[in-house]
Amino acid sequence: MEQQPQTDRTLNKMRDIPARAEDVAYDARAKLNETVEQISGKAREYVRYADRRVQQNPWTSVGIGFGVGVLFGALITMAISSQRSVIDRMMR
Repeated sequence: MEQQPQTDRTLNKMRDIPARAEDVAYDARAKLNETVEQISGKAREYVRYADRRVQQNPWTSVGIGFGVGVLFGALITMAISSQRSVIDRMMR
């Protein structure tokens, strides 16, 4: 039995590259789909939990939402005023 020259072996390996790349892409897509399904399932669980808690304690939920809104507004206000003072110093 005669050995193939190095160039023939290299050409055969190069011909296999698209098929191997397709297999790798298929496997990656399958793993990605599996991960997305797991994350989606967890997100649905958390949404159901939050919905139950809001249904059980509506006024507590309103209070928490109000508090978060005030905190978020205060942070935005501080960030804007801080940015303005930096710009004012740069302009002087």
